[in-house]
Amino acid sequence: MKKQKPGSPTDRNPTVVRWQLSRELKRLRGDRSATEVAKAMRMTTSIVFRWETAGSDGVVPAPGTLSRLLDYYEVSDEEAHRLMELRQEARTRGWWQPYDLDKHYGTLIGLEASAMEIEAYDPQLVPGLLQTEDYMRAVIKATRPDAPPEVVEQRVEVRIHRQKAWERGATELWIIMGEAALRQMIGGPPVMDEQLARLLDLSDHPRVTLQAVLFSEGGHAGLETSGFRVLRLSEIDLTAVYVEGRTSNLYLDSDEDVEVYEKVFNNLRATASGAQTTRSLIADIRRGIQRG
Repeated sequence: MKKQKPGSPTDRNPTVVRWQLSRELKRLRGDRSATEVAKAMRMTTSIVFRWETAGSDGVVPAPGTLSRLLDYYEVSDEEAHRLMELRQEARTRGWWQPYDLDKHYGTLIGLEASAMEIEAYDPQLVPGLLQTEDYMRAVIKATRPDAPPEVVEQRVEVRIHRQKAWERGATELWIIMGEAALRQMIGGPPVMDEQLARLLDLSDHPRVTLQAVLFSEGGHAGLETSGFRVLRLSEIDLTAVYVEGRTSNLYLDSDEDVEVYEKVFNNLRATASGAQTTRSLIADIRRGIQRG
């Protein structure tokens, strides 16, 4: 199947549209219980909740089902037409969908592509959007030792596409890494030297802020936290959190959950080294690699 290039013309990002549609359906349900709606629609309660779930576990209703649901909610013809159009847009395919990707990863790519701001914390690794090709290949091979070469190269290709989409866009990145991410010799000294050089280049980018949580800081707010992303999308007034896990990933968009991770990130931001100190640290580590 021919893959759509990142940035090629589409109506709208389907991931964002699905999020918008799910919010609209939840709003229309109002004070009705999901059980009440399920009974009227002759569906299960879990399906009603999945219609209102925007993340990877969500479901876009079939055209006839959505039409019946909107009739039940007694929406106007104009609003019904708008929501049916949203449904159609939500079913379009993003450039990443022809790839064999975990559905949660696909959702991240979709949100990432439309985010106005991304705040990311990575205690152990350089984040994917900042990785060099050799570094990302080394990470994928290390974390998926049984993956065949074609799967490794597919994931490298997707990550490069993500980077190109970011380069063409306007998304601002605020990245906080653990010092371990800068010192771990992923792929060996030559690979890490190239990776650190890329970080130095990106530290001058007007849409990138880099910080590091130094070993010397001791305890900090991210100690019991795995890597996470806070993604802000102005298009649909959404802030969502993507939390990385070894066997599964998690999406959170409730005000309470988002507030927890925003607080962690703000505490890390206050604890981490400033941009210039971080740049000096990266340069110093790189000099050490070059000296051997």
